[in-house]
Amino acid sequence: MEAKPFLPALFTTLEWAADEIVQFYGKRWNIETAQLKKHAGTGTAHLYHSGDGGEGNRRVGMLARNLVRAVTYLAAQTAGLAPRTFGFTRVRNVINAFTPPIAAAKSEDEAKKLFDDMMYYVGQAKLPKRTRKRPSCPRAVWDKPQAFPNRSG
Repeated sequence: MEAKPFLPALFTTLEWAADEIVQFYGKRWNIETAQLKKHAGTGTAHLYHSGDGGEGNRRVGMLARNLVRAVTYLAAQTAGLAPRTFGFTRVRNVINAFTPPIAAAKSEDEAKKLFDDMMYYVGQAKLPKRTRKRPSCPRAVWDKPQAFPNRSG
């Protein structure tokens, strides 16, 4: 029996027009390719030992990832660029460097200045533009196994 192609059902509670919903959910591709599992930090952080099976780690990882994505989106809007032109790790490192001084700021003006400085450096965290296609790595080829040793003579 031949399998027939099908379209998966899209369930939503949004009261938008169909084309708006399709466009909205079409942005999911960017989320899927953002390497959520790699950058969530759930494999290395051991923040909670409450027997919750690492749920606290996953939540903190998601919060940290969402913070980095929000700051990236803000910088992208300011620069008029796509958010994916900024390197996740670079932005994360800038946030990690500026978070303690912002939290320890003695006044709102000082915190605002530090935040503006942070956003300047986030704006510098763009990925390099690739002008030419990078060659793929050559694959190693194993020799064919021999049933008998080579004859030397």
